[in-house]
Amino acid sequence: MKKVKFDHLLAAVEKPARYINAEINAVRAEPTAETTNFCLAFPDTYEVGFSHLGIKILYSILNKEADCICDRSYAPWPDFGELLKQEKLPLFGWESNLALRDFDVLGFTLQSELTYTNVLYMLDLAQIPLLRKERNEQDPLIIAGGPCASNPQPLSDFIDLFLIGEGEVAILEIKEVVKNNTQATRKQKLRKLAQIPGCYVPEFSQQSVNARKYMEFSSSPSLHKPQLLPWMQPVHDRFVAEIMRGCSRGCRFCHAGMFYRPVRERDPKQIVDELLDEVNRYGWEEAALTSLSSSDYTSIKPLLQELFGRLENRKTRLSLPSLRVDSLDDDITKLMNELRQTGLTIAPEAGSQRLRNIINKNISEAEIIDGVNTARKNGWRLVKLYFMIGLPGETWKDVEAIIDLVKKLIQVSQKSLKINITISPFVPKPFTPFQWAKMEAKEKLLEKALFLKSSVKRYKFVKLNYHEVDSSVLECVLGRGGQEVGKLITAAYKLGAKFDGWHECFDNHKWLQAARNSGLVLSKYQQQLNTAAKLPWEVVDLGIRREFLLSEWQKAQQEKTTADCRNAACSNCGICSAQVKPVYQTGFTPAEIKQSQPQLQNDNYYYRIFYSKLGKLRFVAHLDMLRMFQKILKTSGLPLSYSQGYNPHPRLSLGPPLPIGVESEKEYFDFSLQQRLALQEVRDQIIFPSQLKFIGIKQLQTKKERSMDYYQLERVQISHLSKLNWQQKTDQFNQADSWPFQRERKGKIQHKELKDLVNELQYDGEKLTILKKVSGASIFNVLQGIFGIERQATHSFRIVRKELLRQADESS
Repeated sequence: MKKVKFDHLLAAVEKPARYINAEINAVRAEPTAETTNFCLAFPDTYEVGFSHLGIKILYSILNKEADCICDRSYAPWPDFGELLKQEKLPLFGWESNLALRDFDVLGFTLQSELTYTNVLYMLDLAQIPLLRKERNEQDPLIIAGGPCASNPQPLSDFIDLFLIGEGEVAILEIKEVVKNNTQATRKQKLRKLAQIPGCYVPEFSQQSVNARKYMEFSSSPSLHKPQLLPWMQPVHDRFVAEIMRGCSRGCRFCHAGMFYRPVRERDPKQIVDELLDEVNRYGWEEAALTSLSSSDYTSIKPLLQELFGRLENRKTRLSLPSLRVDSLDDDITKLMNELRQTGLTIAPEAGSQRLRNIINKNISEAEIIDGVNTARKNGWRLVKLYFMIGLPGETWKDVEAIIDLVKKLIQVSQKSLKINITISPFVPKPFTPFQWAKMEAKEKLLEKALFLKSSVKRYKFVKLNYHEVDSSVLECVLGRGGQEVGKLITAAYKLGAKFDGWHECFDNHKWLQAARNSGLVLSKYQQQLNTAAKLPWEVVDLGIRREFLLSEWQKAQQEKTTADCRNAACSNCGICSAQVKPVYQTGFTPAEIKQSQPQLQNDNYYYRIFYSKLGKLRFVAHLDMLRMFQKILKTSGLPLSYSQGYNPHPRLSLGPPLPIGVESEKEYFDFSLQQRLALQEVRDQIIFPSQLKFIGIKQLQTKKERSMDYYQLERVQISHLSKLNWQQKTDQFNQADSWPFQRERKGKIQHKELKDLVNELQYDGEKLTILKKVSGASIFNVLQGIFGIERQATHSFRIVRKELLRQADESS
């Protein structure tokens, strides 16, 4: 198994830190012929996939097994993907850099239908045949799981095995079968895997596969340990505490509410202990209590009270991404405000009570208004509203009711709240009561969205966005399609479709052409379905009775609601059995914690740490370095000084920014403490990641030392140079009296005199050494201005900042 060597490509791509394999706490064990080798693939960018909780859980579970190695891979942005193809390099695992085709199992997470072309994109880059029928004994087994796997048919031509349901236990059963059948043929392995509950193997056309439920969820410790810390900012840079799985509210459009049943709540004491441990260990600025409806968690108030008492002086913000407004009261809003959550998210989904009854959104207009008013009174400053258009039974009156409700909320807010509104087209989903419903035509959806946008235009503090209608139609096609849709996905991918969930990448014309090429009529998938017909996804059994879904569909047409079985009679959905049942956590009492007085920051003692930033860390941006050092300092236990305001941060500043792609032998960052400590004591308490080399520490005595312009000069050395008459250009510059140069900055042309910015320029036959001012022109500006070399032509160069200086003869 050979490593893929791609480092020489990174300087040429956008956000190269996506690919540098330098995360703190990554396993980075080497797969061998003796280990069972998994790679978990997320078909979206690194920063999106890194935040996915399911990947983190399975990664941790598999890597705890002594006989297993688990790596991760993500979809390269098109620029890097194109370079890999040009160089004929296969896609690889992020940690091992081994080709994906060399793993035993490649497992995709299917979180959105709009990532389906990216599955093909990653297989293609990995040099693995797209069609399962064309793979041989040397190719890895391609498996897939996640919410979208509940309809496996659209991807059944490409995926060898679908894991239906929750994978915490099933993934280990899959690992055991693969490990114990190394000499078996591909077909023999799949036949054995098909016997594992929850595994659907398209080759064998199983009649019905029951979804797996992880019933140990309530009592098990958090499984995603240790936390991986990335060098670039992920979409969600926070610790995630999953406090509850499942939801019993019964919204008739919601796939997740059916997919994750029954409700299982985790032990609140365990949640508190683990969250505090993570905050202390990794310095998280934000921790999230996640679930489908966190305010429904039985012990939510005492849990928040306990966390407030323990997080008070840790400068960690707590968020509940899924609060329900009908669960809000003064106690919860006050607590969340104290824990620095200032935004309230409400999903009425419909503007009128009639339509909310149809979709079984059991929330009244009065509850919505009261919730917003309560949040405003307790200091919240932002309300996010989510509505859908095109819902079953919707009329223009219901659309106008959205504006009526927004106007009432504007009145209640007293112009002290910002209101952000998101409008999404209704998309019918499998295994919901609305799985039979039609999806409204694109033209009508667009008309409604534009009407809503124009109706709030005059309110400066109200912002309305609507989701791409064409991509929502595609989501319906891919979500409700059968095996024939695989031809559509293939045709679209061959036309260049990928990253369809990204506005800047989605091209509906490619999908329309793909539909013509594959002989499919997309509008067919938007039509209302026959309730008597077997549906493509009914090879899967999520545990929800078909009769229940049909009954709910009929009740929707009668505008009748169904109560939450948490507080009412059983709705007979079918999920519960002797082995599968809800778990609620009651009787939790928060510990009495003596509230400490906030410490007044009278004195500040300033320190400077020197470090080197070499190798792949040259691709980490300045702000990402700042974010990492904030984490490092917060975990040190030092008496840090913090900024003032609502979101305090450690007082921290970095030296002059390094351009991406430039290494440094001596960088620094400054921070301040509330107490004077000996240098060795400070050094001993700061745990430096292995990717950085600690050089030294000093205390700063004067204000001048702390100023950003303390170092005015930098010495930069450039090696691995291309063929060019470097000496001639060097001599010309050194002999010239003037060397004008212009650069573009923030869209404006700036005229510079390089003789004022470059103090020394030397070439020794191999290396170029430049002594220049830190500000005014970057090293790439200098190379372009003197030698005519554009930045993209420097990718093979090694550029190193050797030192920072105050004057030409005084080093740092």
